[in-house]
Amino acid sequence: MRRSIFLIIVVSLMFFQAISYAGVTVTASKTNIPRGQTNTVTLNYKLTNPYNPSCSAKSNLGEFVIGNTIIGTVQKTITINVAGNNATAVEVLNIPLSVTERAIKMRENKIEFRRNFLVLNCSSTYYQYYQLVSLIFYITTEAAAEFDIKRIELYFENGRAEITVPKNYKGLKAFADIKFTGSGLLRGYWEVDGRILSHVNQHITYGKTTTFQTPDIPPLPTFETGTHILRFVVTNPSVEIPLPSAIYFVRSEEVKEFLKINLLSPQNNSEFDYASQKFTWENLDGTMMYLVQFFENRDSKPIFSAYTKESYYNLPDSIVKKIFQQGKTYYWRVIGFDEKNNSVGESDIWKFSFRSQSFIPGHIIIALSTTDFSKDFIERLKVKYGLEIIEFFNLETLNTVVVLFKCNENILDKIELIKSEEKIILAQPNFIFQTLSEPLRKFQYALDIMKIEKIHNLYKGKGVKVAVIDTGVDYEHRDLKERVVLSKNFVRAETYKKEIHGTAVAGVIGASINGFGIAGVAPEAKIYSLRACTQIGDTAKGLCESFNILKALDEAIKRNIRVINMSFGSLNYDRLLSALIDKAVQREIFIVVPLSIIGNSITFPASHPDVISVGGMDEKENPYPSKDIVNKAKVLAPADKIITTFPDNRHNFISGTSLSSAYVSGLLALYIQMGDKRNLPSFKGDLYKWEKEIFGIFPGE
Repeated sequence: MRRSIFLIIVVSLMFFQAISYAGVTVTASKTNIPRGQTNTVTLNYKLTNPYNPSCSAKSNLGEFVIGNTIIGTVQKTITINVAGNNATAVEVLNIPLSVTERAIKMRENKIEFRRNFLVLNCSSTYYQYYQLVSLIFYITTEAAAEFDIKRIELYFENGRAEITVPKNYKGLKAFADIKFTGSGLLRGYWEVDGRILSHVNQHITYGKTTTFQTPDIPPLPTFETGTHILRFVVTNPSVEIPLPSAIYFVRSEEVKEFLKINLLSPQNNSEFDYASQKFTWENLDGTMMYLVQFFENRDSKPIFSAYTKESYYNLPDSIVKKIFQQGKTYYWRVIGFDEKNNSVGESDIWKFSFRSQSFIPGHIIIALSTTDFSKDFIERLKVKYGLEIIEFFNLETLNTVVVLFKCNENILDKIELIKSEEKIILAQPNFIFQTLSEPLRKFQYALDIMKIEKIHNLYKGKGVKVAVIDTGVDYEHRDLKERVVLSKNFVRAETYKKEIHGTAVAGVIGASINGFGIAGVAPEAKIYSLRACTQIGDTAKGLCESFNILKALDEAIKRNIRVINMSFGSLNYDRLLSALIDKAVQREIFIVVPLSIIGNSITFPASHPDVISVGGMDEKENPYPSKDIVNKAKVLAPADKIITTFPDNRHNFISGTSLSSAYVSGLLALYIQMGDKRNLPSFKGDLYKWEKEIFGIFPGE
């Protein structure tokens, strides 16, 4: 019997480099793999220093391993046969979502993939032996992952990957939606029928999806009839997914001259209220259907489209709030189609914008004492002033009833009339507050420079109640599900939603230390998610109304919550909200808010004298976002490029004084757990010395 020997060599691969050994070695196209998705990695196996030309190596099974536990297998045979002095084999390895999820459940961020090769005829001494080859993959967030293309989707203006156009059709456009992880330089080109149309060379920063469109010059060729194949080819980074194609068919019929569709209203360059708006145009004979398109830029793809058989379209209020922003310019046009779905007419492109508003159009808030309130009185106001009752509630903390009315006239004039009513304590608009943040990408630093672990040795905020009055917190996030004890909606006519800004703020305050993602400042606090704001589109921005904030703050005070974080602001001084803050402070509740300056004015409620207004600093302890803001804040805390929780078990980076406010709210939860009855020491410009005064320790010592 021939002798056998088992030679075990572990090859650990890090930073795109492999440590080579005689025999079988392996390199991988990447080692960082983002969580929350299936990943594809190209492995290159190499058999080096063979003893004779009949040398070979074979593996029938691949295994994903953590410690001694196999968490997944790959039933695929890899064979390496010698050709010359060495041999190679390639494996396109799919790392299933189930594998990364199981690793995360085991609180591990490293996965080992290994294969045991049977090496034959490769040694002067041994006929055969086994060699174990392995490498390590590291689970990261999508933002921190290596630059990688996950999916490419091609489509034309009709939203499909195929279209038919007449010969010599001008203005045919195609788009490529590219889903990616990480950040980097994307190189590639558009090609038609195998011929390069134009090159693409652009640095893209993590944002999950970006869109490219075919250029105006040269345009997609339509002078030749027949079928044409369009592709978007990526040359950097290396792509391990199939590249899709789109098809356009040019028919022999020459393009007909488009008829002009005349737009009517709103007039070009109009500015109107941030609410539902009617768009109208002249009816075009022979047109069976119209397509209304809205754009951020003249040459960009539509951000919203709708079909209608009428010569008008009412842009719904829900779409306005979800997709469009106040104070920003947009464009719109109309395309007409006949009964065969051929385009027969097109309008010019007109421009419009939504007026930046500080209050909800048509909304009036009134307040009267509980003893003076009656439905008859409210009904009398309704009839006398031509109002519509939307909602009312009992603001128990102030012994006040607050009523929200709708008015179709100038609300500022109407408010002045209503104020003359004897029983009315207050009449005001329904002010708009905005969350204060913007997405960015970088690595975490805040807790490291705060040296929060030293404080965690003594206090973790156990049992301290912290309210997050914000957009909805994802209470099912693994870093938050043990922390969020209440999730309640206060946004009128909506149900509770899990949104970005509130989830990010909650993560900074109190993400659990559980081996999964990040650690919050107060990782054992009780978080009360009181949703009073609505997320704008897919961004971290949120809009909050006075009426909703009042209800949420009243709830927090009634529940005797010790720290209330309100990461929003407005230029409008809200008397009713100010009175409620006064009541909270009287009950020794900390109100923590971010400070921002618009023009020369500090935002409210940061301008309230009894709240803890928070300014920001960046990684190098420089003022964030400006020295003017920092000088007017009561406390400073990290604000720039903070990694925190995002909905759906994700983590990402976000910046803004909203995060500064959250850090301070977390520190106050630790202070409350400490039980020290002395007054909170004043902040003297140094966060770490402030921590020393509060907790009797100094981070860094």
